[in-house]
Amino acid sequence: MISEFFLFISWNIDPALYDGVITLRYYSLFFAISFLVGFNIVKKLFINENAPVEWMDKLLMYSVVGTILGARLGHVIFYDPYYYLENISEIFMVWKGGLASHGAAIALIIAMWIFSKKVTKKHTLWSLDKLVIAVALAAGFIRIGNLMNSEIVGVRTNNELSLFYEYKAKSQIASFFNIDQKKIKFTSSNIDTLINGIYYPESKVSIPLGNKKMNPYYSEAFSNAFQYDNLESDADFFSSTNKNDFTLTPLNEVVLPIYLIPRIPTQLYEAISYWLIFCFLFWGYWKKEWYLYQGRLFGIFLTLLFASRLFVEFFKEHQALSNNSFLTMGQYLSLPLIAVGLIFWIKSTKIDTN
Repeated sequence: MISEFFLFISWNIDPALYDGVITLRYYSLFFAISFLVGFNIVKKLFINENAPVEWMDKLLMYSVVGTILGARLGHVIFYDPYYYLENISEIFMVWKGGLASHGAAIALIIAMWIFSKKVTKKHTLWSLDKLVIAVALAAGFIRIGNLMNSEIVGVRTNNELSLFYEYKAKSQIASFFNIDQKKIKFTSSNIDTLINGIYYPESKVSIPLGNKKMNPYYSEAFSNAFQYDNLESDADFFSSTNKNDFTLTPLNEVVLPIYLIPRIPTQLYEAISYWLIFCFLFWGYWKKEWYLYQGRLFGIFLTLLFASRLFVEFFKEHQALSNNSFLTMGQYLSLPLIAVGLIFWIKSTKIDTN
């Protein structure tokens, strides 16, 4: 079936910004930027409240350790506990991926409690009210890092602003055929097929086999691995259409028909919502002097950030829980944090500065 206009954005970004002696990934870069910018923002808040700038170095240490440790343990406990029970040695291998914002939020609260006891001797909320402003900004940067990694993807959609994760699709195909993914090409068409209410664009993928000989195994195994029958459950970025419908060019290049799977760019939705929350908190701090109301900034942060997370999760693929679950794991974890935030927001009272 041919639809009038099926447009999507092909996302073909290599997650590695530099790949040489060491590999520098966009995600790591944005993670570092978030801490650098956040550090300077909180420093200005400390100066505004006549707090010793010397506290900043220790605040950075507590924040970094708390964020990374909490985010990693949050992923291990909430999203994949059974896997890590069998692979305990991988629990702290953060470079393999897997960080959870809910775990980071809990760990940061604990870290600021320790920081307040050991360093500032002030109420924990005094530290949290300043830190959360920077955290809201950092959360947006980290979601952009997720976008560069083509991870935490949205559900399938016909929306013209959807993303087809071309780099990830090529990566899967290259891994299957054991070839260089840079040589794989997609040929678009104006044809799409309606399956369960969604139009999937049809395309041709050209795969150079080099010195390998083509035989029916390639096509059949490829189709079985990414088959149309499992389009709704197993296919992440593309699906094979028919294992028998392939051609071989004189240059020993196999051409296979596939369905592309465009998805909602939920990483951008979250990043934008977090940056708007940052602007709101920043405005409240400087224009409304919310820092004079103990716990208000912290309460607003928890409420708005996890409320936005709750909303955006409706457009994400389910993680940890089956698609039959009414809410995602991220939504279930967001609910108590929203409730806690509302309590602090409502109960925040003005500090006596006399």
